[in-house]
Amino acid sequence: MSTGGVLFLNPNRAGGQTAPVTSWISVASWAAAARRLWGQSWIVTPEGILEPEDVMRRASDPVALKGPPGPASLRRKVPTTVKTGLKDARKALEARRFRGAGLEGPWRSEEVRFIWQRHDLFHDAGVSAAKALKRPLVVFTPALIVQEAAGWGVKRPGWQGLLERIAEAPLLKAADVVACGSVEIAEQVSRLGVPEARLLVTPNGVDPEMFSPERQGDEVRRRLGLESRFVIGWVGSFRKFHGLDMALEAMKRIASEIPEATLLLVGDGLERSHIEETVRALGLENVVMTGTVGYLDIPEHVAAMDVAVITDRGAGSFHYSPLKLREYMAAGKAVIAPRVGEMARWLADGEDAVLVESGDTGGLAAAIVDLHERPELRARLGKAARRKILEQATWDIQLLRIDAALHGASSARAPG
Repeated sequence: MSTGGVLFLNPNRAGGQTAPVTSWISVASWAAAARRLWGQSWIVTPEGILEPEDVMRRASDPVALKGPPGPASLRRKVPTTVKTGLKDARKALEARRFRGAGLEGPWRSEEVRFIWQRHDLFHDAGVSAAKALKRPLVVFTPALIVQEAAGWGVKRPGWQGLLERIAEAPLLKAADVVACGSVEIAEQVSRLGVPEARLLVTPNGVDPEMFSPERQGDEVRRRLGLESRFVIGWVGSFRKFHGLDMALEAMKRIASEIPEATLLLVGDGLERSHIEETVRALGLENVVMTGTVGYLDIPEHVAAMDVAVITDRGAGSFHYSPLKLREYMAAGKAVIAPRVGEMARWLADGEDAVLVESGDTGGLAAAIVDLHERPELRARLGKAARRKILEQATWDIQLLRIDAALHGASSARAPG
């Protein structure tokens, strides 16, 4: 394979957030894969040109990750529609400042295979870079911003459709390949007018050396008081759509059947206070919350788990490609996941995971009990999950798929 490098443009900021920044973790992982495959990668962010390791560290630095300034009570008094409008205006200004981000840098004297930009409102720096460098453009789209926000109940009365047309569709239409996080996202992007020939479904990947069955979780277990416990684990950013209440309700159901069961919640986020209130309301004493954990320390926490879970309330369309799913599987863990979206299509129930119906707390509880009683099943699922990751879902594999699709697309349509 020829040498070269990939220029990554990530318009999101890491600071000012309350939990590990998935967009930064993702771009660092893609860039590390490009460096392994082609020798070089460059990541341009609003905070400068960074190495993958720097991006990964900043993405989960407990000091850097701080919530928005000002008293929470004051922020709650501002109408949501007003806050949304102000955020959209700020995003437009940030995009204008970031527009020339990929034009100058050490990549100018190197061979660049393609430009990769993470999709965000108004941001079109990748278009400018592709034209200046005469290289093709990939836009990675884990979700459409306007539609996803509408699904969360964020209203943009009078400007929602306009925002899609002027702040989302142009970048997607300018790309040589739009790499979509799931089939559902590809369908939404197609609705905005992007030809099917330029769409590629690229779910999240994982670094199988970072997340490996060889990792040891003994130190984490000792530090958190989990040595003699049966640990049901979850990793994430405590968002409402995660449906973590389900895991808590399942723990209540199994308390008498598995007295040594403990739910380990790794991460932090806006819903943490609600989860803590629910723990108290249910009278649970077997829940451990770590708070923000540096991403490079996540593998040891996953290693400390006996079973790993993903939950979904089933309240709407599940269009995500959960990063945690690949991490659990690469670590060789037995996974319980909802039968929804990409997970229902990709996982084989009883072969490399256990699938339960979305929103079925009783089914989740029963699956936990079954895996507790059958350690041989846990081991078999974990081995099959690891094997599937190595064959289909590393970051390197996903990037090679983009590169292959891009060469086909760029032969028919040169940038600029």
